[in-house]
Amino acid sequence: MWDIAFKNVMRNKTRTFLTVLGILIGIGAIVGLGSIAEGINEAVQSGLQLTAGKIIVTEKGSGFFGFTGELTDEDVEVIKEIGGIKEILPVLSYAENLQLMKGAECYVIGIEPGKIEYFVGESIGMDDGRKLEEGDADVAIIGKDTADKYNLGVGDTWTIKDRDFEIVGVIEKTNTPDIDSSIVVSLQDLQNLLDTDSFQIIYVIPNDVKDTEKIAEEIEDSSDRLDAVTTKEFARQASQLVEKIRFFTVGIGAVAAVVGGLGVMNTMIMAVMERRREIGVMKAIGATNTMILKQILTESGVISLVGGVGGVVLGIAVSIIIGKFAGGTIQAVVTPWLVFEGLGFALLLGLFGGYYPARKASKLDPVEALRYE
Repeated sequence: MWDIAFKNVMRNKTRTFLTVLGILIGIGAIVGLGSIAEGINEAVQSGLQLTAGKIIVTEKGSGFFGFTGELTDEDVEVIKEIGGIKEILPVLSYAENLQLMKGAECYVIGIEPGKIEYFVGESIGMDDGRKLEEGDADVAIIGKDTADKYNLGVGDTWTIKDRDFEIVGVIEKTNTPDIDSSIVVSLQDLQNLLDTDSFQIIYVIPNDVKDTEKIAEEIEDSSDRLDAVTTKEFARQASQLVEKIRFFTVGIGAVAAVVGGLGVMNTMIMAVMERRREIGVMKAIGATNTMILKQILTESGVISLVGGVGGVVLGIAVSIIIGKFAGGTIQAVVTPWLVFEGLGFALLLGLFGGYYPARKASKLDPVEALRYE
């Protein structure tokens, strides 16, 4: 049956190629776009590890991550009036040489030097050199990915807006993009470079993690210009965002794949019409309806699986290209489940597209089929 299936599939190479191409593009879209959603999900999960136990304060209306917000020292003073707070950490960020589709050369983070452990994590040490210290100026510490990417180490310099910063330390690998791909400098230095006295985010660390929800509510009640999000709320919002992205990307791929499935149906209908006499001969020498049904479904399954495998390869290639063009800002992740999902969907399309022509072929009357020219 398999031997006959492969021979029949190759009878009309052009038609088979176009059908396989339709499946390939659809499955490639599912895997490629799905890998983007998976990459965003992993980045969000890493971000949740970074913000665990913290309250994230942003300006109202500044977006999900507060990139466009402008908080000031006055906002810090308002937060200080609230009890139960262990530490307040203003953060300013700057994208160095940001380019469309290529991301940024690196991300510069401005933090008060004596509070660096609250940003990178108290359990995170230095791979080389030292951390930022009180009174530091014109010095920086860098993430491990930045150090490896540009072959930098302690004693080297990095120029930010025509100002040189000496690298005094390399942060050990954290698997958190915000840290691993960053250059961390003094908040005052970065404010001077950008000619601003504001910042985008304030991390609030409570004395007791159990009080985070209460403190967040008090922060929002104390000022009508502040949004305070806890890790739990951040996780909920992030999960909703990722699910919307996943639904959108997979939806686009699914539409393309369904079109490919209709191509399979069209190909198999044409194949059945062309082989009516052959099917009549098979039934005349003893082939049952079930055997004919299985034969046509096997052929459609072969076409869809070939397209599915090609689509998975295409999707992986697309995910790699996206990662290269995005400069590391988006890491497309192809998981085993995504590959299995793509191949399974391809096979399902083949069976769906082949069932109607297979059933039609199995019901052919041998006498009528033998008279067909």
